[in-house]
Amino acid sequence: MSQNGVLEAEVCSLYEAAFEEARCHRWIESQKRGRDLGNDGFFEWYDRFWWNFLRYRHLEHLLGEYRWQEFAAESFGVLAPLLDSQDALAIEIVDQYRQGCENLDILNWALRKCLCLAEVRECLTLINMNDARIDPQFN
Repeated sequence: MSQNGVLEAEVCSLYEAAFEEARCHRWIESQKRGRDLGNDGFFEWYDRFWWNFLRYRHLEHLLGEYRWQEFAAESFGVLAPLLDSQDALAIEIVDQYRQGCENLDILNWALRKCLCLAEVRECLTLINMNDARIDPQFN
Protein backbone atom coordinates (compact mmCIF):
# COMPACT_ATOMS: atom_id res chain seq x y z
CA MET A 1 0.00 0.00 0.00
CA SER A 2 1.30 3.49 -0.80
CA GLN A 3 1.55 6.42 1.59
CA ASN A 4 -1.88 7.75 0.57
CA GLY A 5 -3.58 4.39 1.24
CA VAL A 6 -3.95 3.36 -2.41
CA LEU A 7 -3.17 -0.22 -3.34
CA GLU A 8 -0.06 -0.55 -5.48
CA ALA A 9 0.52 -3.32 -7.97
CA GLU A 10 2.39 -3.93 -11.17
CA VAL A 11 0.17 -3.06 -14.11
CA CYS A 12 -0.34 -6.00 -16.46
CA SER A 13 -1.87 -6.24 -19.92
CA LEU A 14 -4.90 -8.45 -20.50
CA TYR A 15 -4.01 -8.76 -24.15
CA GLU A 16 -0.48 -9.96 -23.43
CA ALA A 17 -1.71 -12.45 -20.82
CA ALA A 18 -4.45 -13.71 -23.15
CA PHE A 19 -2.00 -14.12 -26.01
CA GLU A 20 0.25 -16.22 -23.75
CA GLU A 21 -2.72 -18.39 -22.71
CA ALA A 22 -3.76 -18.79 -26.36
CA ARG A 23 -0.18 -19.66 -27.34
CA CYS A 24 -0.04 -22.40 -24.69
CA HIS A 25 -3.45 -23.68 -25.78
CA ARG A 26 -2.30 -23.79 -29.40
CA TRP A 27 0.82 -25.76 -28.44
CA ILE A 28 -1.07 -28.28 -26.26
CA GLU A 29 -3.83 -28.82 -28.81
CA SER A 30 -1.29 -29.12 -31.63
CA GLN A 31 0.52 -31.82 -29.65
CA LYS A 32 -2.74 -33.68 -29.00
CA ARG A 33 -3.75 -33.57 -32.66
CA GLY A 34 -0.31 -34.33 -34.03
CA ARG A 35 -0.08 -31.22 -36.21
CA ASP A 36 0.49 -27.49 -35.84
CA LEU A 37 -2.89 -25.77 -35.61
CA GLY A 38 -1.41 -22.42 -36.57
CA ASN A 39 -3.70 -19.42 -36.16
CA ASP A 40 -6.70 -21.74 -35.79
CA GLY A 41 -5.31 -22.72 -32.37
CA PHE A 42 -5.33 -19.09 -31.28
CA PHE A 43 -8.84 -18.45 -32.56
CA GLU A 44 -10.06 -21.63 -30.87
CA TRP A 45 -8.80 -20.36 -27.50
CA TYR A 46 -10.41 -16.96 -28.00
CA ASP A 47 -13.72 -18.56 -29.01
CA ARG A 48 -13.75 -20.96 -26.06
CA PHE A 49 -12.06 -19.07 -23.24
CA TRP A 50 -11.85 -15.30 -23.81
CA TRP A 51 -15.01 -14.28 -21.90
CA ASN A 52 -14.27 -16.45 -18.86
CA PHE A 53 -10.64 -15.30 -18.89
CA LEU A 54 -11.84 -11.70 -18.94
CA ARG A 55 -14.32 -12.22 -16.09
CA TYR A 56 -11.68 -13.79 -13.84
CA ARG A 57 -9.14 -11.06 -14.62
CA HIS A 58 -11.83 -8.45 -13.89
CA LEU A 59 -12.40 -10.00 -10.47
CA GLU A 60 -8.65 -10.07 -9.80
CA HIS A 61 -8.58 -6.36 -10.59
CA LEU A 62 -11.60 -5.54 -8.40
CA LEU A 63 -10.17 -7.56 -5.51
CA GLY A 64 -6.79 -5.84 -5.78
CA GLU A 65 -4.90 -9.03 -6.66
CA TYR A 66 -3.65 -7.97 -10.11
CA ARG A 67 -3.93 -4.60 -11.78
CA TRP A 68 -4.98 -4.90 -15.41
CA GLN A 69 -4.42 -1.79 -17.51
CA GLU A 70 -7.51 -2.35 -19.64
CA PHE A 71 -9.80 -1.93 -16.62
CA ALA A 72 -10.42 1.44 -14.97
CA ALA A 73 -7.62 2.34 -12.55
CA GLU A 74 -10.13 3.67 -10.00
CA SER A 75 -11.84 0.26 -9.80
CA PHE A 76 -8.65 -1.51 -8.67
CA GLY A 77 -9.29 -3.13 -5.30
CA VAL A 78 -12.79 -1.69 -4.76
CA LEU A 79 -14.19 -5.04 -3.61
CA ALA A 80 -11.38 -5.88 -1.20
CA PRO A 81 -12.83 -3.91 1.77
CA LEU A 82 -16.23 -5.60 1.37
CA LEU A 83 -14.77 -9.08 1.32
CA ASP A 84 -12.26 -8.28 4.07
CA SER A 85 -15.18 -7.21 6.28
CA GLN A 86 -16.81 -10.59 5.61
CA ASP A 87 -19.87 -8.91 4.05
CA ALA A 88 -21.96 -12.04 3.35
CA LEU A 89 -24.04 -10.38 0.63
CA ALA A 90 -20.97 -9.10 -1.22
CA ILE A 91 -19.30 -12.51 -0.94
CA GLU A 92 -22.36 -14.21 -2.43
CA ILE A 93 -22.66 -11.69 -5.25
CA VAL A 94 -18.96 -12.01 -6.11
CA ASP A 95 -19.32 -15.81 -6.13
CA GLN A 96 -22.30 -15.56 -8.48
CA TYR A 97 -20.38 -13.20 -10.78
CA ARG A 98 -17.44 -15.63 -10.74
CA GLN A 99 -19.81 -18.43 -11.80
CA GLY A 100 -21.03 -16.47 -14.82
CA CYS A 101 -24.18 -14.78 -13.52
CA GLU A 102 -25.13 -11.45 -15.03
CA ASN A 103 -26.77 -8.45 -13.32
CA LEU A 104 -30.29 -9.65 -14.08
CA ASP A 105 -29.55 -13.14 -12.73
CA ILE A 106 -28.28 -11.64 -9.48
CA LEU A 107 -31.20 -9.22 -9.17
CA ASN A 108 -33.69 -12.06 -9.71
CA TRP A 109 -31.88 -14.11 -7.06
CA ALA A 110 -32.06 -11.16 -4.64
CA LEU A 111 -35.80 -10.76 -5.31
CA ARG A 112 -36.43 -14.46 -4.65
CA LYS A 113 -34.47 -14.20 -1.38
CA CYS A 114 -36.23 -10.92 -0.41
CA LEU A 115 -32.88 -9.16 -0.01
CA CYS A 116 -32.36 -5.42 0.18
CA LEU A 117 -32.13 -4.37 -3.47
CA ALA A 118 -30.34 -1.14 -2.61
CA GLU A 119 -27.44 -3.12 -1.11
CA VAL A 120 -27.41 -5.53 -4.06
CA ARG A 121 -27.41 -2.62 -6.51
CA GLU A 122 -24.55 -0.97 -4.61
CA CYS A 123 -22.44 -4.11 -4.90
CA LEU A 124 -23.32 -4.57 -8.59
CA THR A 125 -22.37 -0.94 -9.22
CA LEU A 126 -18.95 -1.60 -7.69
CA ILE A 127 -18.49 -4.71 -9.84
CA ASN A 128 -19.62 -2.89 -12.99
CA MET A 129 -19.82 -6.00 -15.17
CA ASN A 130 -19.93 -3.92 -18.33
CA ASP A 131 -16.37 -2.80 -17.60
CA ALA A 132 -15.36 -6.39 -18.42
CA ARG A 133 -16.95 -6.51 -21.85
CA ILE A 134 -13.84 -5.99 -23.91
CA ASP A 135 -13.38 -7.52 -27.33
CA PRO A 136 -10.15 -9.40 -27.94
CA GLN A 137 -7.38 -7.81 -30.00
CA PHE A 138 -5.59 -9.71 -32.69
CA ASN A 139 -2.20 -8.41 -33.80
